[in-house]
Amino acid sequence: MTPGEPRVRFRSTIRGMGSLGTGEILVIVLVALIVFGPHRLPEITRKAGEWLGKAREMTRAVTDTIDAEYGEVTKPIKDLKGEYDATMGEMKGIASSVTDMSFDLSGSGRQPGDESNDDEDEAPTPDGDEGSTSGEETP
Repeated sequence: MTPGEPRVRFRSTIRGMGSLGTGEILVIVLVALIVFGPHRLPEITRKAGEWLGKAREMTRAVTDTIDAEYGEVTKPIKDLKGEYDATMGEMKGIASSVTDMSFDLSGSGRQPGDESNDDEDEAPTPDGDEGSTSGEETP
């Protein structure tokens, strides 16, 4: 969770129903059952479903109209958002590789800025001095 991100409430909600939880929906169903009775409840739920379907259809039509009218205005913003997302993805990749390199350096005992070359064949001699690669002994 990022510092500016709101806290998520752990509550079971039905998608598209706002903040109605399972408990609230059960209470609504029980009250409707008591008020309308078991014989009229299927008819009323059918009507409510039809009304919700019409409301969704009208909302979709309004959204499509707005998108058609203002599509040219919002296109540059959407393009910039795409570029921003791509750049942020690249930056996260770079940050990850830098973090991996720092873990590699700390795990090998080397310090950042250490210019030693791992490909050199120099090995310590029994007296503690590094030997030369030519095989000659140093006095």
